[in-house]
Amino acid sequence: MLQRATTVSLVLFFAFLVAATALAPRLQGADNTATPQLPRVVIVGDSIRLSYASTVMEQLAGKAIVVSPEANGGDSSNVLQHLDRWVIREKPAVVHFNCGIHDTKKFKATGRFQVPPEQYEANLRKIVERIRKETGAIVLFATTTPILDDPAAQTRRDREYELLDTNIRQYNAIAKKVMQQLEVPVNDLYSALSVPGSPLTVKDLIGGDGVHLQPEARVLLGKAVAAFVSRNLPSNQP
Repeated sequence: MLQRATTVSLVLFFAFLVAATALAPRLQGADNTATPQLPRVVIVGDSIRLSYASTVMEQLAGKAIVVSPEANGGDSSNVLQHLDRWVIREKPAVVHFNCGIHDTKKFKATGRFQVPPEQYEANLRKIVERIRKETGAIVLFATTTPILDDPAAQTRRDREYELLDTNIRQYNAIAKKVMQQLEVPVNDLYSALSVPGSPLTVKDLIGGDGVHLQPEARVLLGKAVAAFVSRNLPSNQP
């Protein structure tokens, strides 16, 4: 009888150990939920954004989770069309976006822009409105980077459209007006490539095709974007 009682006691003891071991990770997980999670930051834009995204991620490591869609954002109509996939479903705390270069493609046969100025303005308003309404995120806008007219024309001489810096400046002015009205902070990446006192000029920082960035410019803009985002992270974040 004593031997049977001892056996039962041992079984109960080992059962308790197994249960306690199984419970331990759950308790640890429950404690970890009290640790604030890093805010999600979505950066949207065209190939310029794609070229500096890795630097943004490196600079914000430990401060934010940076999401950079693999796709080229293209023009403002395309960004608006893909807003659910690229932004809304990510539930971001901050969204830093740009669209402009593709909007300003001016077709030689018609003289029309890919996205006319009035449609560009309307698209920007809708993008900001939807992000705010559907995510509650802080919205940041980046101006479009400069175009070097001669090399841009030379490398695109066989294409049906042209890219001109004067049109970039026109669309940037539209964007700045909209963002001022909507109280959206503007990250002026157009001006960021013209740093006073820097030995590197805009011509040094933009590649031979007149549009895309040299490696030094990718790092420069990546750091500029990371710093701008960092200053605009939710106030309860480090």
